[in-house]
Amino acid sequence: MKQRAEWLPWAIMIGVPLALTPGNAAAYIGPGGGLTLLSTALAMLAAFSVSAMVVLTWPLRAIRRWLRRRRNKGKADDGDRPPIDPP
Repeated sequence: MKQRAEWLPWAIMIGVPLALTPGNAAAYIGPGGGLTLLSTALAMLAAFSVSAMVVLTWPLRAIRRWLRRRRNKGKADDGDRPPIDPP
């Protein structure tokens, strides 16, 4: 038991820093992970592009809708014209 008490502090002093030291990281992604990353990036780019187009074209669509309502204000709705775009 006396021998164990002698080497235990040394083992802790050497073992803890070795356990906390990072080793080499394997940076290989592989074809599946790479395609997943690529498709996610493309989906995010497409979503951002569509949302930007919606925000940028909203004033034009609002003006067009306002003009259409103003032009058809006095006419009766007989169901022949297409419905107005939703907001």
